[in-house]
Amino acid sequence: SPAGVGFSQPLLNASDYTDDFTAGRLVEFLKQFLVLYPQYKNRDFYITGESYAGMYIPFLVHKLITDPVENLHLTGFAIGNPFTDTVIDGTFNTLQSCNLLDRSDVYGDVCLLTQVTSLRSSMPQQLTSANPRRRSSAKLVRPLTHRGVIGPCQALYTAQYLQLYAVQRALHVYDMHVNWVSCNPRVTSRYTRTRSALPKYPTILQAGLKALVYSGDADATVPFLGTQRWLTTPNMDNNVSDGLDLSIVSPWQSWVGPDKQLAGYTVRYTNLTFTTVKGAGHMVPATRPLHALYLFECFVYGQVACDSFAYPKDSLEYLSGADISVGFDGGRGEGALIPWAITAVVVVLGSMLGLVFWAKKEPDQVVEYSVDKSTTTRSMSTLGMYR
Repeated sequence: SPAGVGFSQPLLNASDYTDDFTAGRLVEFLKQFLVLYPQYKNRDFYITGESYAGMYIPFLVHKLITDPVENLHLTGFAIGNPFTDTVIDGTFNTLQSCNLLDRSDVYGDVCLLTQVTSLRSSMPQQLTSANPRRRSSAKLVRPLTHRGVIGPCQALYTAQYLQLYAVQRALHVYDMHVNWVSCNPRVTSRYTRTRSALPKYPTILQAGLKALVYSGDADATVPFLGTQRWLTTPNMDNNVSDGLDLSIVSPWQSWVGPDKQLAGYTVRYTNLTFTTVKGAGHMVPATRPLHALYLFECFVYGQVACDSFAYPKDSLEYLSGADISVGFDGGRGEGALIPWAITAVVVVLGSMLGLVFWAKKEPDQVVEYSVDKSTTTRSMSTLGMYR
């Protein structure tokens, strides 16, 4: 969304590229989807997105509330690092305030990973073979990229994957091959952006939907401070750049992931929850996948249910140096206790059986030889002995 990006075609007129028109096309898509796949009717339906979805989602949810789609059970929505208000979100410039690199000084992403991968692979061998005393130094070698070997060029792999004919057939795209496009500059030049999506929220928040807004606290594109501002700032004279003035229902508190690591902080307002994800950037699932998965499942299924789920290990999210060799299960760590309990039972039973066997053992006849030096004859004595 909108037409001209992804698999959507064709390119539209400039007058059609507005947030309101895009939301209308999405409503038509949902209607057609339920016609083609009736098995999904009346199921719980969540709308989620990130970044400019801070505009797309409020416009779409507002339309579905004011003009519901038959057999579509809208349950809730979640928006990550949402660009919601041009003035408020543009006020917080984290890059300059932190004296970081200015965007105008960046020439572009360069994929140099393959040039240094071979060097990294040889480093542990050099550290261990040169001097046996330095074998522990090999542990100092860490992954070059934050997650895997994809790095900043991951968009290339995504595009190549979605261009595959088998993938497009599985997604029921078209009968013929379609050129998948992530971003289209021709759409960008024609698109008319809305100044603010805040006027849509009063109606949305009165609809009884589950609502989650989450932000990576290291996001320099849409900083979480701007999001917090439009959630809490009073609205003066219906100014579209003022906030929602939401009341706090549950104050700020930390939340912990299934790995028992600090994952961020959360606050619950009237009909909406705002959560930060520690160490995450503009795309939370890309930099904190484990904590993002836990956050989403708790949002959909509830805290009690998601605490019963088993989650994978992710060493890159163990920020406190916890022992990742110890598994965790549903955030409670009970799975790690099972092997120890089994071992303890085996040891106790083995000890008991050994004592019973020792008590019932009959004495053996042990012959001890002695020499009588005076007669040079050998005599034998019998000793009772357990062995």
